[in-house]
Amino acid sequence: MRLSKEESEKRLDLRKETVKKVCLQKADMTGLISRVAVVLDVSGSMAEAFRSGMVQATLERLLPLAMAFDDDGTMEVWTFSHGFQRHKPLTRGNFYNYIKDNGLSYGGGTNYSPVIRDVGNYFIKEEPACLPNYVIFITDGDNFDERETDRVIKHISHFPIFFQFVGIGDTSPNAFKYLRKLDDMDERFVDNANFFAIQTLSDINLLDDTELYTKLLDEYPKWLSYPQVKEMIADGDKLFETKKKRLKKLNKVKYGSPLDEKPTKGGKGWEIAKTVIKILAEVIDIFT
Repeated sequence: MRLSKEESEKRLDLRKETVKKVCLQKADMTGLISRVAVVLDVSGSMAEAFRSGMVQATLERLLPLAMAFDDDGTMEVWTFSHGFQRHKPLTRGNFYNYIKDNGLSYGGGTNYSPVIRDVGNYFIKEEPACLPNYVIFITDGDNFDERETDRVIKHISHFPIFFQFVGIGDTSPNAFKYLRKLDDMDERFVDNANFFAIQTLSDINLLDDTELYTKLLDEYPKWLSYPQVKEMIADGDKLFETKKKRLKKLNKVKYGSPLDEKPTKGGKGWEIAKTVIKILAEVIDIFT
C-alpha cells in the first residue's frame, strides 16, 4: 500500500539515520562527503518493474544515501537502454512521484557503455570537484556491448568514480556473467566497480534497510582507501586538464551496431543475431 507523502518523508529520515549507522561501522566512511548518483535500466524488460511501482520504491530506498553523505543532499539520475538520458536530480522535495512527474518510461535494448561514459564526462569535465563520486548502477540483464564497456570502465578507472552495480531479478550464479567478472578485469588503474544481485530492491521484507545499505557500501570504503584514489580526489577540480588525453580516449570508444555482422551459427555474428532477437522481444514486451 502506497504511503502518504508525509509518511514517506518520515521513512526517508529514518533510512538516512540507518545509512549513518552503517557508515560508522566502516573505515573511511565517517563524516564522508561524496557525490551520489543512480543509473537506472529502462530497457523493455523493465516494463513490469515500472508498472508495479518497483522503480519508484527503489529510488525512495536509495535517496537516503545521498541525504546522508552527498555534498548537497541530492542524487543525480540517469536512465539507459540502448542509449541514455539525464534527468533532474532526485531530492527530498521531489522524490514522492519522481517517476511519474519526470516522465520516466521504458523500452529498447541494454547498453552500458554510453551512459557510463556520460557519467564520467559529467563528474570530471562538466562539474569538477575535489570529491569522490559514488554511482549506483541498477540493471535487470546483461549488456549487448561488453567490449565497449570494458574499454570505458578501464578509461574511467583513472578518475574518482566508483560504480556499484546491482543486478535485479535473477540471483543465480549463471546470471549477470559480465558484471560478475568485473572484479577480475585487468588493465584498470584501480578496481572501480563492485557487483551483487538481488531479487528486488523495493521489497523491504526480502532485504531490510541495514542489510541493503551494508551491501551497497561494501566495497566503496576499500576503493576510497587506495592511494591512487586519494590523489585523484585531491586533484579532482584539475583532473580534466591533467588527464585530458585519457578523457579523450574515453570519448573515442565506438559503439557498434548489432546488425553489422552476418549471423553465422556458432560465430560472433550468431551471437549478435541472438542479441537482435532479444531486443525485439523486449520491444514486444512493452505492448503486452
